[in-house]
Amino acid sequence: MTELQPIGRQRPPKPQVTAWLVAVLLLLSVIPYVNTLQNGFVYDDNNEVLTNPYIRSFARVGDIFSTRILAHLGARGATNYYRPISIFGFLICYKLFGLLPYGFHLANLLLNALIVCVIFGLTQRLFRDEWLAFVAAAIFALHPIHTESVAWVSGVTDLDLALFYAAAFWFFLASAQPGGKRSEWAQLGMAASFVLALLSKEQAATLPVVAMIYEHAFRGDRATTSTRQKTSRYASLWLLLAAYILFRIRFFGAFAPVQLTRNVTWYEAVLSAFPLAGLYVWKMIWPVHLIAFYPFHKSVTLLDARVWAGAAALGLCGAAFAALWDRYRRVSFGLIWFIINIAPVLNSRWLGPNVFTERYLYLPSMGLCWVAAWGVKRVGEKCEAHPRAWRIGFATFLAALAVLAMARIFLRNRDWRDDETYYRVTLADVPEAASLRLNLGAVYWNRGLPEAAEREWKQALAVTPQSAQLLNNLGLVCEGRKENERAMDFFQQAMRLRPNYADPHLNLGRLYEAAGNTAEAELQFRAAVALAPLSVGARNDLGEFYLRTGNLTAAEAQFQASAASIPNGEAFDALGEIAVRRGDRAAAEADFRQAVNLDGFDFNGRFGLAAVFAAEGRNAEAAEQYRAGLSVDPQNQQAKAALARLAASSSHVNEQKP
Repeated sequence: MTELQPIGRQRPPKPQVTAWLVAVLLLLSVIPYVNTLQNGFVYDDNNEVLTNPYIRSFARVGDIFSTRILAHLGARGATNYYRPISIFGFLICYKLFGLLPYGFHLANLLLNALIVCVIFGLTQRLFRDEWLAFVAAAIFALHPIHTESVAWVSGVTDLDLALFYAAAFWFFLASAQPGGKRSEWAQLGMAASFVLALLSKEQAATLPVVAMIYEHAFRGDRATTSTRQKTSRYASLWLLLAAYILFRIRFFGAFAPVQLTRNVTWYEAVLSAFPLAGLYVWKMIWPVHLIAFYPFHKSVTLLDARVWAGAAALGLCGAAFAALWDRYRRVSFGLIWFIINIAPVLNSRWLGPNVFTERYLYLPSMGLCWVAAWGVKRVGEKCEAHPRAWRIGFATFLAALAVLAMARIFLRNRDWRDDETYYRVTLADVPEAASLRLNLGAVYWNRGLPEAAEREWKQALAVTPQSAQLLNNLGLVCEGRKENERAMDFFQQAMRLRPNYADPHLNLGRLYEAAGNTAEAELQFRAAVALAPLSVGARNDLGEFYLRTGNLTAAEAQFQASAASIPNGEAFDALGEIAVRRGDRAAAEADFRQAVNLDGFDFNGRFGLAAVFAAEGRNAEAAEQYRAGLSVDPQNQQAKAALARLAASSSHVNEQKP
């Protein structure tokens, strides 16, 4: 058995060569993803970015770090996922770019480039071979399996995890000093990076295991250091992990309190882990048919062929590990890295409906990239013993493979262009994905196409007949057709299936109010607010109800809570109307200005300002606001009449600003 030695004739790295290699890696990591800057917000981005009140103000940082990722959705946001680093990153992006999608995509692109460079540095420290490090980082940069993590804004969690996890392991490697000593500054860097990795994604909990195995089985000085010296290099990782688990239990009641994948027993989860592992291995080797949403079919018996196929894939990994262990031990560590880091996402009981997903490979794939890079260098070394044509042919093959990979990534980035594209492309491959069909129906509904929406929702309901969201949405379709009794039945079914779901309460409250039952309507609106206290929609609906029933004080409280959650024009318009009713023109002007500043096309805010200005005799300003509002709502007869009266009473009204 021998230690891995640098392959080929090695010289100390020259700074200028290293700089050129890093420059090439930056190009390889950026060019394939440049067109992601044209993409919008897709799928989970709508909840994590667009409707997330926590990313609007630094005053919410405490909430970001003390709640789970979808806590702002109220009771229905219950999940096992705690990802404060990604949400904090969204806060930074919001402060820099507002809600412009390109800013969030730019952050992903730059993070991916930084990670590729970190992998280069980590691999160089691990193998003491600059060219092997370059090849490994290049393979990582160009592997199409990483497209989802970079092209999708919400995929940033895997980027955050990989960055801090790799950095922590780099510091761990750097902590070893001659004579079994350790570097305290490297230990501090390792601890800080590990904490950030844990706050990025739960998968980081594997690092103490990886570090322990490396220290005892792979570290170069393992034969000359005591067990105590070895343990001291990674003990802090275990202490931090214990503290993290206690923190999760303290704040959330358990490390993973929610079983996200329904109707999967532990026995079925163990069986299903084998097909999942086999598929992950296969996608790394043959990343051809890639899709954004893979259907999950649990394994219920040992006779399932998928279980045996997955076991065979793991067996091949084991055989490869044994072969490498005997001759190139440190290369075999790449397989350890892969298996340990993929293990947490093989538990289907803790995962969402997309149990298998490509982005889960972002961190584990580093290990296989090391093995692949070693293989490439070995083949290249053998080509040196053959005629020059062999070397040219091998180099041409690698270049062609790189171009194909870049093209595959570039073309696939378009799948995340917008919601409709994402859902349509994915459903073409996975028509049974009911959750995506549900969302595609919502896209059609918001575009004013209720028939198309109903078609999608009915198809999805045939697959998941117990979906509260689908029943609620079909209730909306019935309400739009004035089939109120049938709509009520749909909403009540949705409430029975999912008591913590706020939307059917809002919809039912609206129907009760239309039927004259204001007492029951108020109960439903209040129930929705109790379930989702940060929901702008719930707060505004209850506020509108109070406004219609003349309870200005209660209405004002709801609209203020709505605006405090996420500043929105609807809330400020209503607050302006309340101020007008109370005769407080100064407050009304301030509220209407807030609405217009948020959205220059808010004609309600424009008309509200115009009315306030007209009442104060500021006719020219009033006319200007009426004209601005009419440019958006040209058929508003009241505004037209008001502008005509102003024009008749003042000659200055007809003078428009240049």
